[in-house]
Amino acid sequence: MRKDSEFYRLEILGSIRKIETYVDSMNIGQFYDDERTFDACCMQLQHIGECGTKLRLVDSDDFRDVPFILMTGLRNRISHDYAGIDEQIVWNTIQHSLPELKRTLQRKAS
Repeated sequence: MRKDSEFYRLEILGSIRKIETYVDSMNIGQFYDDERTFDACCMQLQHIGECGTKLRLVDSDDFRDVPFILMTGLRNRISHDYAGIDEQIVWNTIQHSLPELKRTLQRKAS
């Protein structure tokens, strides 16, 4: 399979959908208390960051409004300092940043 911008765009959207499913009816307290959901969300955020890095390499011109630096930064933080992850940052990313990223990537449909 050729891994082009459409491949990475769809991978990111798939990870966002998974995270939405994981936290569907949760509040922040439930999220903090559910280690499995937190871990699963962090894994998908890592995948989003990795795909964002690759998307930027293959097609940065068409995706100028995608926050690649922030995506990669969060991915690196999760990967290299897992014990130091701020749960509030993860929750805020899920609740506020991912919906905007989803809208942006859906507008880019080919």
